[in-house]
Amino acid sequence: MNKNEAVPIVNTEKCIKCEKCVAACPKKAILKTIDSSCAKCIKYCISMKVPCNPEHYIFCYELCDSCGLCISACPVEAIHWFKKPEKTLKKNKT
Repeated sequence: MNKNEAVPIVNTEKCIKCEKCVAACPKKAILKTIDSSCAKCIKYCISMKVPCNPEHYIFCYELCDSCGLCISACPVEAIHWFKKPEKTLKKNKT
């Protein structure tokens, strides 16, 4: 895929955090982040299930060359192509 046309993105709800995408990326463009906002709702985690996703993966698009190896490596199909809007495509061509 052409980097100017589409980029990979992670569906954090489907991601199982297996790190296969991280291992597959030759450019080291996938980063694991840790959400430090747990202090806001930690008291609820102890007593009930809350929709929390403190760890997730993000792409460093400056490093990503849109090779698609991360998409192929994902066992749960949590990574997919995001086509850039037409307006963005025209801007990048000039």
